[in-house]
Amino acid sequence: MNRAGYKELQQEDQLDGLDKQTTVRHGKYQEENLASSCETFWNICNTIQGLPILVIPYAFKDGGYLALSTLLLVAVASNYTGKTIVNCLYEADHESGKRKRVRNSYADVGNAFFPNIGGYLVLGTQFLELLFVAAVYPLLVGQLLAKSFPHIAIPCWLWTLIGGIAFVPNIFLKNLSQVAWTSVLTVLSAKVIFTTVLIYSLSHFQKWEISSLDQFDASTYPSALGILVASYLSQPFVPLIEESMRYKKRFNSLMNLSYGTMTLLNVIIGLVAYLSFESNTHEVVTNNLPKGSFRLSVNVMAAVLSFTSYTLPMFTIFEIVENSNLPCLPMDFGKSVLSPSVIVFRLWMVTVSVLFAATFPAYTYLLAFVGSIAGISLEFIFPPLFHLKIYSSEMSWYSFLLDAVILLVGSAVLVTGSIFSLRSIIQAYSNPISGNCA
Repeated sequence: MNRAGYKELQQEDQLDGLDKQTTVRHGKYQEENLASSCETFWNICNTIQGLPILVIPYAFKDGGYLALSTLLLVAVASNYTGKTIVNCLYEADHESGKRKRVRNSYADVGNAFFPNIGGYLVLGTQFLELLFVAAVYPLLVGQLLAKSFPHIAIPCWLWTLIGGIAFVPNIFLKNLSQVAWTSVLTVLSAKVIFTTVLIYSLSHFQKWEISSLDQFDASTYPSALGILVASYLSQPFVPLIEESMRYKKRFNSLMNLSYGTMTLLNVIIGLVAYLSFESNTHEVVTNNLPKGSFRLSVNVMAAVLSFTSYTLPMFTIFEIVENSNLPCLPMDFGKSVLSPSVIVFRLWMVTVSVLFAATFPAYTYLLAFVGSIAGISLEFIFPPLFHLKIYSSEMSWYSFLLDAVILLVGSAVLVTGSIFSLRSIIQAYSNPISGNCA
């Protein structure tokens, strides 16, 4: 980018009241690649939409009213902590009176809390959680293929490996504007599934029993909690999304709009689908639809949803590692967006995520365990903890109290969730398991 172009960007952001500190890493965020408000909305929705539309009815099966309450609380708290992380990227410039972007990533915020160690802690936690979340989507594709073609005698793990081939093109992604197009497909395919399942469920409203929401199963609810936490894991993505925005001052409004819209849809589909199928609710709700061409066509859309939902977490993993400056990386790593070493690394990461999904029975319990530690840390422990340290001298008493409450509740959920989900893993692996599609 030439100096004239850079000055134009600075002048544009002065109109916004912000000092845009866009980092032009490897040419990824040149002016033509900055995301519009509409693209940003799709990208934020993509951090929420995808997994929930398929599995939240199953979470309601395990938790009933508690799952509904948890969904709303997780959505509100996650929206707040996502904006908190972005707020921690900025500091006030007392000379100009404007906010200045002094950090570029969640890891930089961790370093501000605890130099060097904090950054690596965040990187490791993000990497672990995102890898396990990304692996859910090849698993869902394997389940969809197995249920769509029951007459073909292929085990679910093999269906997962076959479907996993379609995830390989993600290794060629260059910037977040490209990811935004997959985000559009994610949300649109989710709306098709939402509409289809909603209409089918409403046609069976005479079978609804509201009293069925009273049930609660402590042995399976940790799995539901892991699903709910993973469904709102926007914190690793928001620094990257906000950095790529053309108009950064709109970020908070777009967060509120995205979270509000997606949460409303998640509550509707969770309640309506569960009340229609109750104890028969499948882990992937489209598998509750009647067998035949109808289910097959909807499962095709669900497969598209899984493919496109996979893009954002995997692209974020690429960004985390490629911009980490770890001393163990090859000399040419990150010098070019698609250098040979980068391509090999990305292909390896996609392969690992697919193998995870194919080889681990009772994968959702494993996801619940990882989510109870890494996911809760990223969503509800690190953000308020970092915020309290960085802005301790500028915070109002109610902001301090809100951060403290989220931190305490998050810590309690981490301890209890990890204990119960570990117990569920032990119970699941103690019994014979036929595979992920069972």
